[in-house]
Amino acid sequence: MRSDPHSKDREAGASSRAGRIALALMAAALFVYVAFIRPATTVVAADGAGEPEVLAVTFASAWCAPCRILKPTLARVAPRFADEPVRFFELDYSFGNADSARARAAEEGVGDIAARMGGATGFTMLVDRDTGEVIDTLYAGLSPTDMAARINAALAVARATPRASA
Repeated sequence: MRSDPHSKDREAGASSRAGRIALALMAAALFVYVAFIRPATTVVAADGAGEPEVLAVTFASAWCAPCRILKPTLARVAPRFADEPVRFFELDYSFGNADSARARAAEEGVGDIAARMGGATGFTMLVDRDTGEVIDTLYAGLSPTDMAARINAALAVARATPRASA
């Protein structure tokens, strides 16, 4: 009985295709989750003119693989906004930290958003501090240039939003 000399190649190709399809499906699911749900560094406006307009809230944990990509990229981008009204902070949902993450979220005024996320990690939400609205979401697949552009766009949205008078 003859064996097909190409059968192993076909099996490897099918396995490789299945792996690529699974990876694409996971990436699509992550994108849909982050896009439609709509680090512990703090940067505040240099002129001290009040509270930040945009909160950049990173939802992270020790076991989160996307966080290992997102956090260093975000750390490179954050200094560009040292003179802008943006505050970067992290909610750490690592083992045993959920209570402190919830407390920090409440303290920062994003408790409702954090509760809706249910401990999900691997993204940074850009939130209008005054309205509590999520303006955009940053995730691991974005370049530093794309992250900076999204933060600038979030600032523009926050600045254009009417503010309650004091």
